Amino acid sequence: MSSIPSAPEIPLALWWVVAIAASVGFTTLYRSVATNRAQRIMAIAGPLAGIVAAVLFGAAYKLHLGQLLPMYGCTVAAVWLAGVGHSKKLREMWRISAEEGDENVRISPLLTLQLTASLLILCGLGIWFAANA
Repeated sequence: MSSIPSAPEIPLALWWVVAIAASVGFTTLYRSVATNRAQRIMAIAGPLAGIVAAVLFGAAYKLHLGQLLPMYGCTVAAVWLAGVGHSKKLREMWRISAEEGDENVRISPLLTLQLTASLLILCGLGIWFAANA
């Protein structure tokens, strides 16, 4: 049985760029599909909540920034990339949710597939890089 190869070493500065770019991309995409003020606040608060969660997780498990940034950046990028190309459908889902109060809006199979794939791949990469930091 072969072991998983070590992740290449990536400078911390580059992980900062990834984290910031993912946060900006996430906020830009989800803010653009928001149909009301509460949804726009949620779009902005998403990456901020991720930062709080990363700090608390890091404190609980004694992780350093070199381990937290890959996990944060890849996770936020995964959720951002999950919505890329689906702006019209996301806007419609958020409109129905806001106007009708229906939180159980059906997500299209393609959006579900893209979300699942991006989460599995990018979160896996984030963990891989964090484990070797």
